[in-house]
Amino acid sequence: MLICVDVGNTTIAFGFYQKEQNQDILLDTMHLETKVTRTIDEYGHLILENIRHLKQTYENQYDFNVRGVMISSVVPALDIILEEAFKKYVHVCPDFVHVDLPLGMHILIDQPKQLGADLLVGAYMAQKKYTSPLIVVDMGTATTFVAVNSSSDIIGVVIYPGVVESFQNLIASTSLLESTKLSVPKHVIGKNTEESIQSGMIYASSCVVDGMVEKIKKEMKEENIKTILTGGVSKYIAPFCKSCIYDEFLLIEGLKEIYYQIYK
Repeated sequence: MLICVDVGNTTIAFGFYQKEQNQDILLDTMHLETKVTRTIDEYGHLILENIRHLKQTYENQYDFNVRGVMISSVVPALDIILEEAFKKYVHVCPDFVHVDLPLGMHILIDQPKQLGADLLVGAYMAQKKYTSPLIVVDMGTATTFVAVNSSSDIIGVVIYPGVVESFQNLIASTSLLESTKLSVPKHVIGKNTEESIQSGMIYASSCVVDGMVEKIKKEMKEENIKTILTGGVSKYIAPFCKSCIYDEFLLIEGLKEIYYQIYK
């Protein structure tokens, strides 16, 4: 089994891959709230619990010995905790994504080492899967736009507040809005407070994505630029964006590809 882990500021996403007829099958995913206060043992037990669940689900169909772990992280405080959890509980030392990996992509920004590992993984997988030029929009804690030119070089990034985070203070500070959830409202023009906020979350956010993508395309000055949407919130926004490709598992899949290209 190969375990791929995307450590974000809000959520940690795990992908569990198994080999089947020379293909990697994504058997399951697991999402945990990002907590730097969670101990090595707590993370270890949660990982083992999910592996035991997979063993029960698939019985003797697969070998569940973990052969590798690939991690991208934007939370440095968790790196050593997860590393020790995997070493102690699955007996594998994980590999981490960093900008010096020979992925065949030039990072054409002022300080390449400042590029988040998640942005590198998303850009790498997008150009490999869809071919460049393209724009990768990752809608998580922040909404990021990564521009990749026709030579598959990362030429720059835009960072914008995340959809949920940008509304949190509004919702938290108004008791009438505490029940508001991220959901697609029936109307653009809201008929009540909750629906009005949801319209802002979904429809206004889709306009932000479309508007930024259009401006980035003009600056890139290339033809046939694709737009790839990923990240936890993107499944709500993608249906209302113009000419985009929604890829739920772009980063998890990218971690798998990097593992095989670089480490094994």
